[in-house]
Amino acid sequence: MAQPQSAILPEGERFAVFLTFTLAEGEAAAHAVRRLAAGLPALTAEMAAAMAEPALASAIGFGAKVWPRLWSGAMPAELVPFEPLADGARRAPATPADVFIHIHSGRHDANMALARAVAGRLDGAVRPVEEIHGYRHRDGRDLTGFVDGTENPKDDERAAAALVGDEDPAFAGGSYVSIQRYVHDLAAWERLAVPAQEAVIGRTKADDVELDDDAKPADAHIARVVIEEDGEELQVVRHSLPYGTVTESGLYFVAYGRSPAPFRRMLERMVIRDGAGVHDRLLDFTRAVTGAAFFVPPEDFLRG
Repeated sequence: MAQPQSAILPEGERFAVFLTFTLAEGEAAAHAVRRLAAGLPALTAEMAAAMAEPALASAIGFGAKVWPRLWSGAMPAELVPFEPLADGARRAPATPADVFIHIHSGRHDANMALARAVAGRLDGAVRPVEEIHGYRHRDGRDLTGFVDGTENPKDDERAAAALVGDEDPAFAGGSYVSIQRYVHDLAAWERLAVPAQEAVIGRTKADDVELDDDAKPADAHIARVVIEEDGEELQVVRHSLPYGTVTESGLYFVAYGRSPAPFRRMLERMVIRDGAGVHDRLLDFTRAVTGAAFFVPPEDFLRG
């Protein structure tokens, strides 16, 4: 299989920078983005050596609307724009973004050094949409206090879940990635007693143990997003991290997948009420304010 971009498979990063851009008009802008993409693996390795941070990793992805401006030939088979969802007060909005850059490592300064180098090479070719700095909170917990990503694939399972295979050979080794920035209502959340919080999540807070089926509400978060189809659990590789300030904070959600369909199925079960009127109750305490979808090609595709 072709070499995947370096940010996709590693786990355990402590800090990340998430950048989204729209592409400026003209072929010169498209050429600058292609040139940056082709050189990003080497630039990342160069910066890793300069900063003495071997874990420094990066990925660049492109949205469906901008793909034909950047690359000739066929598109990845399942690359489509992010479709918004809404049901009552719950929203999963689609927001503008053509290019996504994901940088992570064990050091924020190394991430920022690479991010500044990337931004310098893209100057004038893109318009910044959003820059978010994520960080690992305590022992991998969300700001709600619960361990985040318990169901994330481990070891060899990560490649199987994240990377395109022979089903789309021109793009094997690439990955579909969906992003959403969530803003938490921590004041409302913290007014809940711990047992009530555990009922919303479906796991214990202190030791991250899944509640028994007879104790887990149908609207618990994991009851909605842990899905089995044909006897197999749907999986994505998450690189989500907390972010924010003292006035606004939450979770920057990042899901890589061999297909975007598992993430989409999870999101629909969170937002849209089922036949019994059940949705994900966690959305009573957090709201998505962005949503975008991209394809992260393998390194050899970027080099052309």
